[in-house]
Order: sequence, then C-alpha cells, then structure tokens
Amino acid sequence: MRTLSTTLLMAQQAASQTPYIKIEVKNKLTGVVRLDWERLYYGAETEYLHGVTAVSDGSLIRARITLPGEGGSLYHQRIANPGPQSNFSAWTCANQFNCLAVALAAYGAEVSIFWINGSQELKRLKSNDYGASWAAPEFLGYSLSTDIHSLTAAYKPNGDLAVFIAEMNFLTVKQYINGGWQEMVFWNDSTCLISSAAVSYHGDWNLLATGQDADKNYKVWSLTYGDGGAVLAGTWSSLQELASAPAGGDFEYGSVFLDRPDVNRAFYVEKFSGTQSYLRPFGTQSVLDSLFTDNLWCEPEPFNLSTEYGLAITHSGSYCWLSTAKGVWRASLVESYLDVTADTLAVELDTAPNDGRLLIELRNDDCKYRAPGQDGLALLRNGSQLECNLGYVTAQGKETNIGPVFWLDSWEHASAGGKSSLTLQGVDGWQLLKS
Repeated sequence: MRTLSTTLLMAQQAASQTPYIKIEVKNKLTGVVRLDWERLYYGAETEYLHGVTAVSDGSLIRARITLPGEGGSLYHQRIANPGPQSNFSAWTCANQFNCLAVALAAYGAEVSIFWINGSQELKRLKSNDYGASWAAPEFLGYSLSTDIHSLTAAYKPNGDLAVFIAEMNFLTVKQYINGGWQEMVFWNDSTCLISSAAVSYHGDWNLLATGQDADKNYKVWSLTYGDGGAVLAGTWSSLQELASAPAGGDFEYGSVFLDRPDVNRAFYVEKFSGTQSYLRPFGTQSVLDSLFTDNLWCEPEPFNLSTEYGLAITHSGSYCWLSTAKGVWRASLVESYLDVTADTLAVELDTAPNDGRLLIELRNDDCKYRAPGQDGLALLRNGSQLECNLGYVTAQGKETNIGPVFWLDSWEHASAGGKSSLTLQGVDGWQLLKS
C-alpha cells in the first residue's frame, strides 16, 4: 500500500488531471549501490596470502606474506589519502618470517596485523597512530598446529576484537575483551573442514567460510558467533549454505573475504579444474534490510581477475577498496542518479505477473544520448536501476509517489522521419530472478 499526499489524492479524484512521470536512472541494484570497480595499481609482487583494512583517517593499510620458498616474510604498507596517484609498491618488512597466515583489522586510530608463524605462535603488530608507527610484536598464544587454513579478525564498536583461526578441522576464536585477551573458544562442530574464513562485526561476529562438509561436498557457508545481537553471546549458529559443489566434481571454493560498508559484501574464489580451468573471484552482497542470520544473498557475479588468493575488501568514507598482493581497486559507495524526465517522450509500463517490463523513449535529436555508458551517461548501462515515479501536477506543483522499480536490460537507437530517439528497456525483479 502506498500513502499519497493530500494534494495527490485531490488530483487523483479530480474530474480531469495533468499526469506527471519522473524517470531516474541510478547506480543501484536491488536497492543497494552497485560498485563499479576501477583498478589503481598493477604491481609485480608475487601473489600469495594478503589482507587490507582502512583506518578512520582514510589511510589504507595492506599486508602480505611472501611465498614459503621466499621465507614467508611479512610485509606491510600504509597509504595515506589513497588514490590513482598513490604509490602502492612501497612495502616495509616487519622482520617476521616463516609466516603461515595474516589478517588485519582497524578501529579508529588503532590497527592490528595478526599472523601465525611456523612455531605456531599467534602474534600481533599494533599501531595507535593509523599505521604510521608500530609497537614491538605481541605474543598472543599458540595455534593447535601449523596446518593453518585461514586467519581473520575484526573489531567491534567498543574496541574489543576477535581473531578466528581455521586449522585442521577446527575453528577457534580468541577475543580481546575489556582490555584483556581471553582463552581460545572452539567451534562446536568438527565434522566440516574450513578452508578459509572471514569475519565482520555487526551485532555479532558474522562469518563467511568455505570448505567441505562431512560428505566432502564443497560449500560456501555463513556462520555467526554470538555477541548478543541475533545470536546468544558465546554460542555458535548453525552453518547456512550460500553455494555448493558436489564431492569429486570439478568445482571448489576458497579465499573468502567479508566487509560491511553498507550491506554485507563478500568475495570468494571459485576454482574450476575441468576443461579450460580457472581461478575466478566471485562477489556477492546481502539483501538490503536483511539480517546476517537470514542468509539472504544476491546472485554471485564473476570478477575479471584470475587469482587463487582472493580479493580482500574494506571501506573508508565514500569508497570501497579491494586488494591483492599486486593489485588495488576502488569503487564509489555514493548513490548517483541521472534524471531523464525532461527528455522522456513516452513511457510504457507493463506490470504483468512474473513478467513486468518498462519501456522509456527519450528524445535524441540533439545526440545527447548517442553514447550510453560513457562519460556523462555512465549510469546508462545494463543493470542500472530505473525508477518510474508516477504522479500529477497538483496545487503544490509536480508531485510523484514512489513507483515500481526496474533494471536496465537493453536499449535501442532509432532514427526515422526526422525523429531520433533512444528507447530503454527495463525488467522487474521477477525477470532478474528468472535470469
């Protein structure tokens, strides 16, 4: 049900009306800003384990480990005011070697880099000045083995933090609460093998994980370690499936990363070992206004990159960032729109069940729309959100009410009889689901 203003109701009930339609194109998909990634750095570093986080002054902190044959050395860098002109190739060696895993997290001016070495030592480098300087390494305890599959960490808004270790067939968490490190807590399910894990805090410790179930099927799961939000503090939720591939097949998953700039956004690697094998990152996001425990995620989309070690994701201010050992990308988190109302010649709206469509004809006699998807028309691209708001000219002026939402599926230029136009075709949510 839609609520109309008094003046819109009066216009609707009048003997005659002057209709008004407002058409906007937005960089959104299912209500969430679509991230259009721009690569800022092509490096020569060897791809291996890595991580990234952003601090409150806008700096970007990256860390990586060299290959075991190169000493498993830990390197880190701080990029103040990161942008297209930044030098992402300058690394500082932490003089830590034989490292098996690395994770980063930040809270305000505080930054933590965690790693586990070949002596099973879990250690931390801590900075209190946005990563500009670092204290001596801090020993936090021991892992159960050197069979480390994944290390991930996150802060909560009060400065407490948690580090999760996936090793052998165990998942453990070590928390920093009220100024002190706590004892390790074990996940109560050792039947699954976790190959990678990523955590983000939002009311609870929310994780995505890849691995194999008891029947050796490959999975991507969501899992929550409760902190009193949606899950009781100190307890684990059940695993919920995001993706699945059968045991003995050609597909498996790994190298998952997770962040929450607006909604939960994640990347994981899909490994295909069949004909024309590939290692492809896939990105997905949670559904707007859903809880993490609802396990509602959008269809994963492939990312144009080949990597075994995944895309680490973080955010700061108006940008979201991706990082590998030799690559950096950014995308704007700001909602933008293109108002085409003044150029609209005709609108055809079909709300048939399971097959809703929208046709918008735009005047193009001045060649304004000659190059959709480029320059000032960058929003005119497949997948952009089309909002068709319907209304009338009222005593208050041109008024509309929120109308149906569609997504740009195709467009067509036409020129005949002295008329030039561009027709946009949008599909509704049912069509998205069908495709």
